[in-house]
Amino acid sequence: MEEPIEAIALWELGYSKETAGAMTDAIKYYRKALRMNPDVEKLYRKKMHDEWRLNEEMKKLKLNSNVNIVDGSSETDPDGRKEETEGLSQTEDLVELPCWILDMLPDDILSMIIDMVVLSSADSWMNLSLTCKKFNLLCFHDSSPYRTFAEYIYKKQVYNENEMRLNGISDIQALAETVWGQNYRKMLKERPYIKFHGIYISVVNYLRHGSIPEGSSSLLNPIHMITYYRYFRFYPDGRCIRLLTTDEPNIVVPGFSLERCSERKDSDICSWSLSLDDGLDQLTIKRNRRKDGLEFNEILKISNRGHKKFSKLKWIASSATRQDGTTMQFSLSKEKPFHFSKAKSYRDC
Repeated sequence: MEEPIEAIALWELGYSKETAGAMTDAIKYYRKALRMNPDVEKLYRKKMHDEWRLNEEMKKLKLNSNVNIVDGSSETDPDGRKEETEGLSQTEDLVELPCWILDMLPDDILSMIIDMVVLSSADSWMNLSLTCKKFNLLCFHDSSPYRTFAEYIYKKQVYNENEMRLNGISDIQALAETVWGQNYRKMLKERPYIKFHGIYISVVNYLRHGSIPEGSSSLLNPIHMITYYRYFRFYPDGRCIRLLTTDEPNIVVPGFSLERCSERKDSDICSWSLSLDDGLDQLTIKRNRRKDGLEFNEILKISNRGHKKFSKLKWIASSATRQDGTTMQFSLSKEKPFHFSKAKSYRDC
C-alpha cells in the first residue's frame, strides 16, 4: 500500500516542477514514479477525481444545511413553534436584506472609502465590488475609482527623457489627456504600464545534444534539457533588478530586492524607461558593465496575457554597445517572454 502512495507523491512533485518550468527535474521525478508503479498516472488521476467529487459533495452538504436553517425544519423546532414568516416562500426567505449602514452613508463617503481601497490594491477593489450591489455600482459604474487608480499607477511610470525633450513634451499627463481625455476606464485598457507589486519571470527550456563518450557502444547521442530563469523587478524611481539564474522562483522571489541585491553576484541593477513611440508600450532596460565598458540594451514590448492586462513582456531586441560605438546584436531564438507574477511580500514604493 505504501508503494502507490510514494509513487503518487513523486508524480505530484514532478507536476509541481513542471509547473515551475523545471522540465529536467520533472522528468526525473516522473521516471522515478513510473519505475515504482507503471500505473501511477492512472492512480494520480483517480486521486484527483476522488478529491473533486469529495469537494462537490461537501458543497452540496453545506448548501443543504443552509437551506434547512432558512426553512426552519422540524428538527430545529422540537416544540412545533412557527415563526411569523411561516407563510413566506423559500425564495422570499432567501431575499437579501438591505445594508442599513450603507443606506445611511452618502455616496461621497462611500466613494472616499472605495478610493482608499483602490490605492491599497486592485484585488481589494474587485473584492469590494462583490460585497453588495451598492458597492458594485460605485466601484465599476462611476468614473472616480478609475481616475484614482489611473493617477496612482501612471505617475509611477518612467518615460524616456530624451524622447520627451525632442518632442517638446514636458508633462506626460497632458499628452495622455489629449489622447484619452477624462475617459480613465479606456485609458487603463489601452495605455500600458509597468507593475511594481510583483516580479516578471521568463522560463527558458531548450534541448542540447551531447556527444557519445569515447569507447561507448551506444548509438544514441545523449540529450540534455536546459532550464534557466530570467527575472525583472521594477521600481518607480527608474531602477530595476535583473537576474539570470537556474534557481527556481520559490528560491529567488522572497529575497529579490534592492536591499539584498548584493547577496547575489549574478544580479544587476539596471535603469528602465518607456518609449513615447509605438503606443507607449516599448520598454528599454539599460545596464553598464564596468570591466569592459559595455552598455547593454534590452528592448521589450508590454502586452496582455489573456485577460490580464499588461502582464507580459515580449522580446524585441537585445544588444551591447562598445566604447567605440560598435554594436553587437544577440540572438533571441531561445528566449521566452516574461510573465508577471504577483508577490504578497512586495510593496509598491
